[in-house]
Amino acid sequence: MPEKHTMEHVLRTLAALNHEVILYGADGVSVPTGIRRSVPVFDERSDMVLEDGHVWMHVQAHSILYVCVSGDDQAAQDCARLAAALVTAVLVETPASDQDDVVRAALREELSGPELEALVNEFSIPMELDRCVLLLHGTSSGMRDLIVVEEDDMLIDMDRHSMVLLKSMASIEDADDLLQLAEAMEQTIMSETGEQPMISIGEIKPTMLEIGASYRAAWRALEIGRIFHPKRTVFSFGRLVLERFLSEINRELGIRYHHMLFNRKTQRLFNDEMLHTIDMFFAKDLNLSDTARQLYIHRNTLVYRLDKIQRQTGLDLRRFEDAITFRMLLLLGKSGGDRPLNVR
Repeated sequence: MPEKHTMEHVLRTLAALNHEVILYGADGVSVPTGIRRSVPVFDERSDMVLEDGHVWMHVQAHSILYVCVSGDDQAAQDCARLAAALVTAVLVETPASDQDDVVRAALREELSGPELEALVNEFSIPMELDRCVLLLHGTSSGMRDLIVVEEDDMLIDMDRHSMVLLKSMASIEDADDLLQLAEAMEQTIMSETGEQPMISIGEIKPTMLEIGASYRAAWRALEIGRIFHPKRTVFSFGRLVLERFLSEINRELGIRYHHMLFNRKTQRLFNDEMLHTIDMFFAKDLNLSDTARQLYIHRNTLVYRLDKIQRQTGLDLRRFEDAITFRMLLLLGKSGGDRPLNVR
C-alpha cells in the first residue's frame, strides 16, 4: 500500500472530478473504506468494463488495481479513463535518473520543495522561469517529431496516452499566443498523422515549484472542456472560467434552469441548424456580417433567425445581456459533469 500522505493526495485528486470514483485492490476491497465488492471479469483486449451502472478501469499502480466510476455514459467513461491516468501518474514512481524524470515528478507533485530544489540543481534545470503546461492527450510516440521544442522547453512522456510540452514563455507574449500555438500543433499532427489529439493548456507559473499546479489545471481543462464543448479538441484552463463555475452547480438545479429555455415548446426552434447558427454568432462576438459570411448565408437570413428566437423566447441575442443569459442556460444543461438530459 502507498504511504498515507501519497494515498491522501490520490483521493484529493479524484475528489475534484465530476463523478464519484472508488479505488479497489486486487481482492476487491475498496481503498480506504475497506468495503468488499465483486470485481468484473476483464477482456484481455480491453482495460474497461461497463457493469451494473458503473465503469471499471483496470490499472496497475502499487496495490491499486481497479478504478470504479458511478454511471455508464460517455462522460463516466471519460472520467474513468482520466481517473486511471491520474492514479497511475501519482502512484507509479521511479527514481529520478535524468531531467525528464525530475520534471515528470514535479508535474505529478511527488516531491517536497527541498527535494525538488535539490534535483533541479543537480540536473541543471532552471528553477525560476515562466512556464506553462501543454498537455497532449491521445498521442503516440510518432507524434514527438512533429512538436517543435525550443530552448528551455521540455517534452515529457507521461504515460502511453499523453505527453506534456513544458513550454517556456520566453518567446510567448500571452495566453492568446499559447492558444494559437496549441491549435497549430493540433493541425500539424492531424495533417501529418491523421490522428486527432486533444490539447489542454494549464496556467503560467514562474517556478518549477508550482508547475504541478499547471499540470492539474491542464487536466481540469481537458475534463471540463470535453463535457461542455465535445466538438472541440483544444482547451485552455483560463478560458473555461464560466464552464468551471457551472460544473460546480448542483445537477438538478442546473437542469431546472436549463429547461426554462430548452423544453418541449422550443424543441423545434432549437434544431441543429439553429444551434449551429447561434454557436457561430457567439464565436464571431455577435457580429452579424462576420457570422453570415462564415455560415454562407445572407445577412437577412441570419436576422430572420435571430428575430424568430426573440419572438418565441423573449431573448434578443444581439443584446449582450440576453446573449449571456442564453449561453448560461444552454451550458447549465451540462452542469454537474454529465451530458444534457433529453428535452422534456
